[in-house]
Amino acid sequence: MREVWNRAQGALTQEPEVGAGAMHFVYGTAFGRLLARGILCRRFVSQLYAAWQKSPLSRGKVRRFLAQYDIDVSDCTQQTFRCFNDFFTRQRIRTDDRSAPDELPAIADSKLTALPIGEDSVFTVKDVSYRLGELLADDALAERFLGGWCLIFRLSPDDYHRYAYPDTGTQEPTVRIPGVLHSVNPIAGSLGVYRRNARARTLLHTERFGDIVQMEVGAMLVGRICNHETGAAACARLQEKGYFEYGGSTVILLLEHGKFEPAADIAKWSARGIESKVKAGDPVGRRP
Repeated sequence: MREVWNRAQGALTQEPEVGAGAMHFVYGTAFGRLLARGILCRRFVSQLYAAWQKSPLSRGKVRRFLAQYDIDVSDCTQQTFRCFNDFFTRQRIRTDDRSAPDELPAIADSKLTALPIGEDSVFTVKDVSYRLGELLADDALAERFLGGWCLIFRLSPDDYHRYAYPDTGTQEPTVRIPGVLHSVNPIAGSLGVYRRNARARTLLHTERFGDIVQMEVGAMLVGRICNHETGAAACARLQEKGYFEYGGSTVILLLEHGKFEPAADIAKWSARGIESKVKAGDPVGRRP
């Protein structure tokens, strides 16, 4: 179980960690870490796992998952699923915007951490330390966001796995950064998880919040980051940007100095190392 700030309930709650036992074995034991480095992080393993998730043989996993984590699919375009991947990539009928025009909406159902971007551009997130330039694979781009905010939306396997644009504007072509796939689970921190994950970054020019980098980060056994548009294009606030397949994943927003400040409760709990549970469309901060 993991302690998170549940904004809807206004209280700290215990959230189940999906696959916690497997993560503790892989990243908490010497043999598990050896498997992770030598075998589990290889792309062919992801491909084999993905093939099973797309097979009707995985249908039973859907029923168990729905029951175990009390997941409601009544707001989705379908309620029955041929395989686990159909369930995992399910699509909502719509995403409601519950934020005011000068507020930034959450872009995904997730657990959110908001961190200030310091002058040294180094982050320690759940025991993972890395330079922002390494994360982006672009030091010059990282410098543009000094003094701003880094929003980390962590999607666990029981979350809805589609994500949206934070605001209306235009996007530049997406840059894909290859990497070795490791879990985004915080217990994997000693392996430098974000620096080793495949990721895709998109520079957005938005109407209300200036330039924003939106980055999708794949996790171990996630076969694909599926963005609908990867070239230069227009985008709309809470328009679906893409989805993940096959496992827990993360979306990161970088916001410029003076263009955003997080909601007080999210900033408070983030400073204490506690994530905030948010739903796509919830306000998570505003333009100063």
